[in-house]
Amino acid sequence: MTKFGHGFQFVCSFPLYDTIPFTLHDCELQKPFSAHYKCIKTPYFRLEKLDIDTCCATLTLLEPVDMDGNSVDSCEELYSLKKTKDCIIVNINCFCTITPFSPKLVDRKLPTIEPKK
Repeated sequence: MTKFGHGFQFVCSFPLYDTIPFTLHDCELQKPFSAHYKCIKTPYFRLEKLDIDTCCATLTLLEPVDMDGNSVDSCEELYSLKKTKDCIIVNINCFCTITPFSPKLVDRKLPTIEPKK
């Protein structure tokens, strides 16, 4: 885990990707932060905008899916993260850590399974 205030140094190591997915840890509740939309709960986000003056961040929600493209709740079944158009605004002072994930997870192509002959 990386302290939130230390910046996004890992961004430069992935110049081919426009999204670095991450999760946040809520300091007050002492647990991972999740957001809800369309009956889906997700702890995965993409940073859209950071306003240092107000300590607010606009985050896009990323939908976790399995190898079949179905929404999942567990990390064990996670295959890809789909970008959504849903955003939330959060106060970054509420979070104590940020955990980045590989940009390769975002919109990862689902495997093609050939039918058995």
